[in-house]
Amino acid sequence: MDNTDLMTPASKPGAQPLLEDAELIARHNRFVASVRLRGRALRVYVPNTGRLSELALPGSRVLLVPSTGKYPYRIEYIYFRGHPVMINSTRSNALFGELLVNRGVPGLEEYRLVKREPAYGRHRFDFLLAGPGGIEHPLELKSCTLAHGSVASFPDAVSERAARHVELLAEHRGILVFFLLHGGIRRFVPNYHTDFAFYRALKGAFDSLTVLALSVEYDDNLSIKILLPVPITIPDVEPKGSYILAYRNTRCRRISVGALGTIAFDAGYYLYCGSGMGDLFARIERHRRKSPVRHWHVDYLKDGMTMTAHLPVAGDQPGECGLAAGLASLGGKPVPGFGSSDCRCGSHLFHFSENPMERDSFWDFIGEARFGTYRERS
Repeated sequence: MDNTDLMTPASKPGAQPLLEDAELIARHNRFVASVRLRGRALRVYVPNTGRLSELALPGSRVLLVPSTGKYPYRIEYIYFRGHPVMINSTRSNALFGELLVNRGVPGLEEYRLVKREPAYGRHRFDFLLAGPGGIEHPLELKSCTLAHGSVASFPDAVSERAARHVELLAEHRGILVFFLLHGGIRRFVPNYHTDFAFYRALKGAFDSLTVLALSVEYDDNLSIKILLPVPITIPDVEPKGSYILAYRNTRCRRISVGALGTIAFDAGYYLYCGSGMGDLFARIERHRRKSPVRHWHVDYLKDGMTMTAHLPVAGDQPGECGLAAGLASLGGKPVPGFGSSDCRCGSHLFHFSENPMERDSFWDFIGEARFGTYRERS
């Protein structure tokens, strides 16, 4: 698509200035990234507090708009599998407001926008609507950038605020809308893998809320031409399952690992697979804490390595062996015998010279482990 095709009429929902095509170099923190624009590296603003782990990968195509803040541009879209995903959460709220006013939100055509950001005690929702009969309802919009195939999910990071919003909405006959910013979505599932508290709050309040999941369809100008309702699945899930822990090892080092003896660990990244069939999330928190107690092989990695990520995969059955097989298929080099003394696997710890979490194939693997059961099959 040529940049000259990206100018949208101001009267159309989603109108925006000319977009600049760039390449993502790295995301440094929640709000700052580096991009390559016309051969020059520069820092830009990231208007999204989510992780964007599967989107904000080095080499990804991004579209920028000028910014008046500290940085000259902000990222408006990140391309995923050749398709744009709008990541500007502020703009998505403004756009949704336009669609409300224009009666363009399926399921809410008979509702009237009364106020933006209404206060309820110490909290604010995104909109206040008046429905049939003049009854007022607060509406909270959750912009969703996480998807695997045809399945979208929210949130992509733990959000105590989001869980509290659900509880408050239920007290006020509220409306919760998941604004699914990938095209081609056919189902929504709450991300119980990442934020079990949000899942539990939504499941408990579901019958007290109006909950909509609306997938966008972009036109050639990247305006949102239509919103499509998609079904919502709220499965019965217990807080148990498997996980991956990611560690960064900055230099070669030798570590004594209990009965395995002293092991030489190369510089790079180590990913470990485990399970927590009592309480998955409590098990992960235990691994994250600094403690002199060494119970599992993985506890010894705290001697010099830094945990960079923890990725739960909730499920009824222990799946760490399947995760280990997946890491091996991604090119991970096994550390013999590590973490696999009670199964037939050769190892549950794998070394990567480069960070595998900066590869599409890694997030495809994680997405399939988490959401593969829900996606449409071709």
